[in-house]
Amino acid sequence: MGQRILIVSNFFPPDTIGGAEIVAFRQARALATRGHTLTVLAGAQPSTRVPYGTLSFDVYEGIPVYRLALRSMDPNLNFHWPAAAARLRAVIKACDIQLVHFHNVVGMGANLISEAKAAAGRCLITLHDHWGFCFQQTRLRTDGTVCENHEECAQCRDHVKPTANVALPMRLRRDYVMWCLNQADRLLVPSSYLAFAYTQAGISATRMTVLSNGIELSLFPSTRKEPSPDGKVRFLWSGYLGEHKGIMILLHALEKLSEDETLRGRWQITIAGDGHLRSKVEAGLAALKLKDDARFVGRLPRTDLLDLLRGIDVMVLTSVWPENEPVTLLEAIASGTAQIATRIGGNVGLVENMKSGFLVPPGDVSELAGAMRGYIVDPALAAVHGNYNSDRRAGFDEVHTIDNLESILASIEIAAENSAQPVLPTEPVIQCGMAWPPTEVTTMLNRVHDHLLPGMTPRFIWHEWTDLATWRDTVLLWLWDSEPSERLFDNAMRRGIPVLAPVTDRTTALARHYGGVILYRTYLEALATLRILLSIPTLRTEFSACARASASSATALAPRELFSLRSGSLS
Repeated sequence: MGQRILIVSNFFPPDTIGGAEIVAFRQARALATRGHTLTVLAGAQPSTRVPYGTLSFDVYEGIPVYRLALRSMDPNLNFHWPAAAARLRAVIKACDIQLVHFHNVVGMGANLISEAKAAAGRCLITLHDHWGFCFQQTRLRTDGTVCENHEECAQCRDHVKPTANVALPMRLRRDYVMWCLNQADRLLVPSSYLAFAYTQAGISATRMTVLSNGIELSLFPSTRKEPSPDGKVRFLWSGYLGEHKGIMILLHALEKLSEDETLRGRWQITIAGDGHLRSKVEAGLAALKLKDDARFVGRLPRTDLLDLLRGIDVMVLTSVWPENEPVTLLEAIASGTAQIATRIGGNVGLVENMKSGFLVPPGDVSELAGAMRGYIVDPALAAVHGNYNSDRRAGFDEVHTIDNLESILASIEIAAENSAQPVLPTEPVIQCGMAWPPTEVTTMLNRVHDHLLPGMTPRFIWHEWTDLATWRDTVLLWLWDSEPSERLFDNAMRRGIPVLAPVTDRTTALARHYGGVILYRTYLEALATLRILLSIPTLRTEFSACARASASSATALAPRELFSLRSGSLS
């Protein structure tokens, strides 16, 4: 019997089509044909007619789609949106959803993950890039280099502003998103590279399954390629026109090729795509005066792009960021097209160097031009590499992907029916608040990994982002302002959670009435306390017992409304 599945993706065809959106649609359509009941909740661009937060409904190729006009894609706001969680709950209830499958949720909010887990009971996530630990999503630092330390988000930006009235250490955003990821029953990663990257960032390898997105082979006729009768080698570059895609590196390589008189008239490149560098690309091509050797066609419908692939000899991918499983390289394999790609990220798993194509160092103009020149002077080599791809294309058939995906869905369902769902990993959470933190707190939290013992770093999460699941994992409430909320204080006490607070007349008075309160005078004292509590679990247990006992005694004396179980706004 099929399952009632909700697929969540920040965009979905026919709007804003990228690799992740194509995968989300293909999987929804394939599962529907196998007897599952599919519904989609997707983000959409807001407009004057459809303001953000508006939920509309349509049917796309037989699949019901709820479209939520997004509030913002800005890193300050794109990871936590309570209103989106409310819409998710409504869709889950209205469609009697049994399982939620997330794709990209940037713009919708990572908080939807724990919300789905609570409302539907089961959820899994396909990770398409680095959004789970990098607010840039690309792993690129501001200087263009690839980040190798996932703890150093503050090197690119030291704070995040979830509201106009507060700026928080960037670490809190990273920790919250990573905590949300760990609420899913399973994480699917399309490449071994991305699995390794998330393992480095702190996700257990045992929670991840490498599952290629695959490619719809029926769209690509299985043909053997031969060198063109005119001897000309045809290249294709397709993608977003942005720095991370290395488009300017490509233009510099084309300049080198244009300077070689012996190659004139023996090659042609088509550049397809759109993006913020479009005007620079068009101007750069015009300046090179390549005439018929280079064509810029802008963004093409996918059907037109697939038609174009039939006459292409070599697909070129110049990304300087570590991509996951680029659709363009899968399309090259499916169409029997030779490949040139940068030796970074998931590209390495899709290009067999000197068999299916060439791998070149990212950002290296000379190596890129040299690889292209190799095909120009030996057109037969492009056919050899292309036909090698034809011979291995069956291994990337998305039918295998859907088979494996169904097996994973079934295993999650069986575990739920047997009341034997895997125990979710509990990461120690330190809730933080309340208001705008002092500069010292921001600096210390952004560098806290340098001061705590290895393997001991918890997740620091702002109190406004918490829900009941977050409270489950909370081991300490750290109040860093001089006038802490007594309601938040009491919520922690009732749960037996110790409180770390600065010495003030108010906190000193609270400490007299409650056990489990630890006061500090300087932020170095606070850091030392964190280190001690995290390294000595028995001490933390003792403080918890004191807090719970004190709260039990105080409950009989205090007004009932003081002890609200709510934590943060969920509206």
